[in-house]
Amino acid sequence: MRITEVETILVSLPEIRDIGDGCQDLLIIRIHTDAGITGLGEVHTNALAAKAVIEAPLMSVSASGMGRLLIGEDPRDINRLWDMLYKRTSSYGRRGLAIHVLSGIDIALWDILGKSLGVPVWRLLGGARRTGVPAYASDLDPGDPAALIDLAQKHVANGFRAMKFGWGGLGTDVKGTVRTVAEIRKAIGDEPDIMIDLGFAAPLEDAIYLGRGLADHGVFFLEEPLDPDDLEGFARLTAVSPTPIATGEKESMLRPYLDLMDRGGLRIIQPDVARVGGISETMRILHAAEARGVRVIPHCWSADILIAATLHVLAVARDAPYLEFNATDNPLRCELAANPFRPVDGIVAMPEAPGLGVELDEEAVERYRVAV
Repeated sequence: MRITEVETILVSLPEIRDIGDGCQDLLIIRIHTDAGITGLGEVHTNALAAKAVIEAPLMSVSASGMGRLLIGEDPRDINRLWDMLYKRTSSYGRRGLAIHVLSGIDIALWDILGKSLGVPVWRLLGGARRTGVPAYASDLDPGDPAALIDLAQKHVANGFRAMKFGWGGLGTDVKGTVRTVAEIRKAIGDEPDIMIDLGFAAPLEDAIYLGRGLADHGVFFLEEPLDPDDLEGFARLTAVSPTPIATGEKESMLRPYLDLMDRGGLRIIQPDVARVGGISETMRILHAAEARGVRVIPHCWSADILIAATLHVLAVARDAPYLEFNATDNPLRCELAANPFRPVDGIVAMPEAPGLGVELDEEAVERYRVAV
């Protein structure tokens, strides 16, 4: 089996707004083979920039576009191809955008391998430890405490056992944030888990205040309260915060997670399969975390291809507390898959079909596809 084409599909909402929704445009990767098997991947980054990384020409032995490197290769040689793409883009890659693109390619290669063998990806990763995983409703702060409480009650009514709110105004007024969370807890009761995502870094003193104040209301974790590179700050925060601290969605590759765990004291990390290096690198991160007793709750704010890839990782993990599930009505999140994943009583079932177990709704893709 040989790769014949690396197709890029850029989809976008008609209007991109300056808000904390990273699912307003997407780059889907579809890898074609001479065996008639195609693999799907998704890149969670700036979609147009990612497309350029795939389609760029050869500039030097260590600065090539990725697409041309894959033509004629056997897509089942995932480890070798991963290393080759990393090496051949090392002058401009090694972290960030290039690794985001490599992530989407890696996901598509796993899809092809599973389809070629007639098994779901989780079978190739060693077999599932569970048939489903609880989903938490991940939503944006509407900027009004009353509206936020209404959203929380809506998610409980829809069967979610946990929910996360972020960006908006949360964290800008730390005392007000604690009061708002107290009102949410009062409105939904003691059972559902609540997570809070600041989105942007706060001063360390504010993060410590939130870590202490939110603990009184049973917050499951406080996400991204500090700059991703502030390892000393994370070490100080995790040492005193009774609320668990989570971070990691902006990282790529294994090494930054080793720093977050070993130097920053993090006990919850959040790798994004479509940013860190795909399923392959996420598994390396997962194994390192498991060896340290650190929980892995992946970042997964995107469409069904990323949900599928994340589910396969969670299927084999020893500990899988939650799947992040984008609960907004964004059509890129809701309409692109022919067989979308949906929670039932708060649980999302593991894929059973070969490969990733997700296929595109071609008509929906064409509605949002952008020609570039």
